[in-house]
Amino acid sequence: MDIIGSLGFLLVPIVIIAGIVAAVVAWRRREGLEGETEADRGIGTVKRLYFYVATFVYMMVAAVGVVLVLDYILDGAFGPAFVSRDTGQIALGVVLALIWTPVWAWHRLRIVRFAEEEPAEQRSVLRKVYVYLTLGVSGALVALASVEVLRWIFDVESFNGYPLAALAVWGGLWAFHWLAEGVEGQPTDETKTVRRLYLYAISAYSVSMLAVGLSFALYFIFREAYEGLTDVPVLFQREDALWDDAMRSAVAVALVGAGLWAYHWLYAARDDARSGLRQFYLYAFAILGGVVTVLSASGVIVFGVLQWLIGTPEEAMASVHFRFLPGALSPLIVGLGLWLYHWAVVQQERAAAGELPVARRTFGYIMVALGLGALAAGIIVLVPTAIGIAVTSARDVVVGTDWWRDRIVTVLTLGLLGGPVWGYYWFAMQRRLAAGGVDERSSLPRRMLVYGVLGIGALAMLGSISHLLFLFLDALLEGTLSLTLLRDVKWSIGILVTAGLFAPYYWLILQEDRQAAGEPAAQAPAPRKAVTVLIAEGGGAFLSQIEAATGRNVRVLRRADPDVGVPELSADDLQGLQRRVAEAAGIQVLLVADRAGVQVYSYR
Repeated sequence: MDIIGSLGFLLVPIVIIAGIVAAVVAWRRREGLEGETEADRGIGTVKRLYFYVATFVYMMVAAVGVVLVLDYILDGAFGPAFVSRDTGQIALGVVLALIWTPVWAWHRLRIVRFAEEEPAEQRSVLRKVYVYLTLGVSGALVALASVEVLRWIFDVESFNGYPLAALAVWGGLWAFHWLAEGVEGQPTDETKTVRRLYLYAISAYSVSMLAVGLSFALYFIFREAYEGLTDVPVLFQREDALWDDAMRSAVAVALVGAGLWAYHWLYAARDDARSGLRQFYLYAFAILGGVVTVLSASGVIVFGVLQWLIGTPEEAMASVHFRFLPGALSPLIVGLGLWLYHWAVVQQERAAAGELPVARRTFGYIMVALGLGALAAGIIVLVPTAIGIAVTSARDVVVGTDWWRDRIVTVLTLGLLGGPVWGYYWFAMQRRLAAGGVDERSSLPRRMLVYGVLGIGALAMLGSISHLLFLFLDALLEGTLSLTLLRDVKWSIGILVTAGLFAPYYWLILQEDRQAAGEPAAQAPAPRKAVTVLIAEGGGAFLSQIEAATGRNVRVLRRADPDVGVPELSADDLQGLQRRVAEAAGIQVLLVADRAGVQVYSYR
């Protein structure tokens, strides 16, 4: 029942993927991105969607059945002997294999024939999605099975037929589709993009396996070395403590990850240097992942060292306190290696094929955001700490005399990491404005950063002010207003101070960018002018025209001069009068109207 439930659960992402693909195809056709001729339509969208989704589903179910049969056979031939064996597994496997395999084979032959008879099918994005989705799923299952096989070879686990069966079946399916796709090729840019998505997704997956496996392996080595150098007592230590089950599992993961990564990245993607997606992978995943790993590990090391120097460590002995070093050094070394290797690849490919500015720009602003976040967090911690030091009643109820030391260590750690990262990358991006001009200022990553800081800053300010006012008014009405209120509001003050430091600065940056891009800056509304009209009797029509033009009521003074008359203004005359009123120096304007026209005077 568990297997049947897993098969049912597998259909959920398949249906979602099919819906997304169908929507993309429909959008492309609506926008005219795909040809509308009969030759380009191939077998049709609905038929194509059915055959590729059905072929994928039938293949998955049939493969599960074959794996169950092989698992049962291998366990019976090489596994430990049992008094009785569960026949449900072999029954289910035989049913799935016998029923679903022929159906899959028929659908597979049909889509192969479609590609031979309809040239448009080889250009179909949906066809390539089917192929590379199959390669991605089977490749991931091969990786998992390979790890289990290596763990069995390394004597971590006893024999189990399932990993060998899964490796044979899923590995065979992967090789079959990979070879067939190599013969068919990718005739359009869209189909090449689908291939690139697969290559860089599997490269990211495999390099993550490699990094995790190496990190744990290095950790075990450094731990043994540290404990040997410092004579830290370890309970239940064995002679083969270094090459234990955990180390063997880590090596297995690293070896499988290295093999997958080497084939896909070093071999399959070796001639794709001009791809924009490749550069996004290099910057946004590989380099960024290495940088974040290095910064996180460095933060742990800096915090631990500062805590020992000026903080309040729980351990009395340095050898015990610094036991965190192996766990921090191993990801630091691996992350640094990933960073330097992929950065060298970027430099090499930039010289050969040029650089995609969007990828590096995105990476730069992500680093700005990370540095700014760490720096802001440090200031948020610093402000309430300073308040607690200055005002005794603002401290937490349960604290020791040296409560502030670890807070200062946290502030220094965040500041030492966040400040340089933010400063380096932010001002580097500012210097790029001189070369990039308006395009650089109006780029999406920059606008997302600026508006994100402003939006978060505004929310932080409003939330902090609301909290401060609520607690103040509540204490005032309850008659409990005292300096102890600072204990409850000090974190809100810290958030308010932090937002007040960065939000105004980025508001000025936004105004500068808008002015440089030619966007009209927000201007204060022109002051309303008080208009007084000096006119003879019978000027009601003229007064109505003036009030309609100015959009406000006017003050009326009646002339005592006899026979001065009233003006008759055309539409052009009225527009000119309106402009003269708007251009008047003062905010109080007097209009003197007679038969000859209207005189405009400004007065105080």
